[in-house]
Amino acid sequence: MANSGIDRHRTSTKFPLSLPSSKRLTSLTVVMAFLASAPLSETYAGGLWLNEYGDFAGGRASAGAAAGVDDASTMLHNPASMTRLKGGQLQLATAAIQPQFEFSQQGDRSLGPGGGDGGDAGVFSPSGGVFFFHDLGTERWRVGAYFSGLAGTGLDYDDDWVGRFQSIENSMMIAALAPTLAYQLTDRLSIGASLQLIAASLEVSTRTPALTPARREGRVTLDGTDAGVGFTLGVMYEVSPDIRIGIGYQSELEPDFSGDLEFERLDVSVQTNTTLTMAQKVRFGLHHQLNDHMSLQLSLGWDDWSALDEVFVAVADTGAGLRKDAKDTSHAALGFEYRFNSRWAMTGGVSYDSNPLDSDQRTADLPLDKSIHVAAGFEFRPSDDWKMAFYANYADVGPAKIKTSSWQGEYDTAALYQLGASVSWSY
Repeated sequence: MANSGIDRHRTSTKFPLSLPSSKRLTSLTVVMAFLASAPLSETYAGGLWLNEYGDFAGGRASAGAAAGVDDASTMLHNPASMTRLKGGQLQLATAAIQPQFEFSQQGDRSLGPGGGDGGDAGVFSPSGGVFFFHDLGTERWRVGAYFSGLAGTGLDYDDDWVGRFQSIENSMMIAALAPTLAYQLTDRLSIGASLQLIAASLEVSTRTPALTPARREGRVTLDGTDAGVGFTLGVMYEVSPDIRIGIGYQSELEPDFSGDLEFERLDVSVQTNTTLTMAQKVRFGLHHQLNDHMSLQLSLGWDDWSALDEVFVAVADTGAGLRKDAKDTSHAALGFEYRFNSRWAMTGGVSYDSNPLDSDQRTADLPLDKSIHVAAGFEFRPSDDWKMAFYANYADVGPAKIKTSSWQGEYDTAALYQLGASVSWSY
């Protein structure tokens, strides 16, 4: 799991006309209290681009992956890099991601809303994909397809914690089915593209403040799904037999989560429509084969977080803009692959992603800060047609300080643990 692109979220809320006017007024009051308790970016944020997908490149923190990897998953990193592969291949990849997020309050606790630190909010998340390519018996054309997770997040805090008005539960998933095509323009230059058919889901729960001293706090849950379309583009250039470079581009994704906003203790379900834009990103990759055994890989990247400049909030016929000043993030990774012989190989790598948000803009639903990933893995080829790969990845996502007008603190522990495995059959 790596850093994300969260972008503009536009939420429109329509009250069913069949509701009695008194209930509609109560609904509107609760919705306004809900929005006031946390800016919409806190309530409806969510998005983590994955940099590792269970494939062998995950063992070097995906360093240099945009310059091509030696299996079918290469089309996910850069569709143009499929032209390096011959014949056909089917690959299955899986990954298990376990976050660990433990918050610690700072300052005078009596000044805030009260509550604990939230416990360990990390939620286990599976990921992975299926990849297939074929060379069509030609030198220049390659076709392929993949189905893979692209982004996701999951957090689950204690119901009575201090940040309960920002987040209690938060889960988001985006996966894509992507037919892919690559063409070798010259002996050194290749291009490629994927059309991504997107499936997305979002579930968010928060507490709402008590409307009167006599009432208890409420709970609001948003649950929505959507399908959409995105794309990737790629270019790869082989400088020499030992050096190649590549650039992969991922388009913005804009799942439109239509669902119900359900209010605990009120017999009310409010129709909502929430557009969440995952930021576009670019990855540059370099692969340098030093000798028959050793190769080095480098990645540089950019994620368009600065597009998160304003969050539009609409309730009934009233709308307002909430200013956000996120920053573009940069990505860098360095890795190696060492091949002992024709059967065994090992990898290692480290990656870095910069911080997109200041502490007064960061929220508990997605406590992202700068992140550092450290990875290691190995590959085993029992025959010329089969290979298996495994890796482990640890990410430190920084203290992720949060500062609001009534409470503040940081995460004593903010980490991601990932295990990945893949198996490939070539024919």
